[in-house]
Amino acid sequence: MRAPVQPETLFKIGEFPVTNAMTSGLLVLFILVVFSFLISKKSQLKPGKFQTVAEVLTEAFLNLIEQLSGSRKFAFKVLPLIGALFLYIGLSNLLGLIPVLSEITYNKTTLFRTHTSDFNLTFGLALAMVLLIQTMSIKQAGIFGHIGKYLKFKEVFLGFKESFGKGMFAIVDFIIGLLDIISEIAKVISLSLRLFGNMYAGGVLTAILFGMFALFLPLPWFFMSLLSAVVQAMVFGSLIAAFYSLAIDDGSPKTE
Repeated sequence: MRAPVQPETLFKIGEFPVTNAMTSGLLVLFILVVFSFLISKKSQLKPGKFQTVAEVLTEAFLNLIEQLSGSRKFAFKVLPLIGALFLYIGLSNLLGLIPVLSEITYNKTTLFRTHTSDFNLTFGLALAMVLLIQTMSIKQAGIFGHIGKYLKFKEVFLGFKESFGKGMFAIVDFIIGLLDIISEIAKVISLSLRLFGNMYAGGVLTAILFGMFALFLPLPWFFMSLLSAVVQAMVFGSLIAAFYSLAIDDGSPKTE
């Protein structure tokens, strides 16, 4: 049976509904906390297999962010954020591929639903990341410097003061700045809909194909879904890293 677009309510705490997407999110959070605890407790100079995997992932994240931003220093700065995003989204996506979890029910409702197939989560994540990037931009440039990136009144004034032609170019630049405000809103919509749409549509398509071709498609489709789950997490994290890098770029060469 096809899952509804909205997550299903399992029970309520007062007036607050607890959905099957929330339980999946709590499960992912629990797994990540345990994973972090094990890494911190078992770290040693001569790494074992578990620590080696963690170190390889960390280096891969650093290299990816450095390629996107052009700065190793910036990569180290945002690694905790981008790494946490990738692990959280990736694990949320992967848990939806475990058949056993989808069979666990509570009050005739599936107890766990892929967390990233809930638009409330993807929209909240995207909005939080864009607001964080704006906050860091304000911290770097100051409130007036940040506003000046979008509302370029000073440039228009200085342009007309110098010449009419430069003033007209400044007006065009001013309009582009206004469009950048719309672009920031579009980032939230784009990031949230991309992740939600891919994961929800993937879940629906999986259910349909497994129902029609249960004897032939399970294994190949499982590996395709596995790849898609990892790619979607990487795309979300990479876009946030790129937006972050552009927002705090001060124009200096990134050679460190």
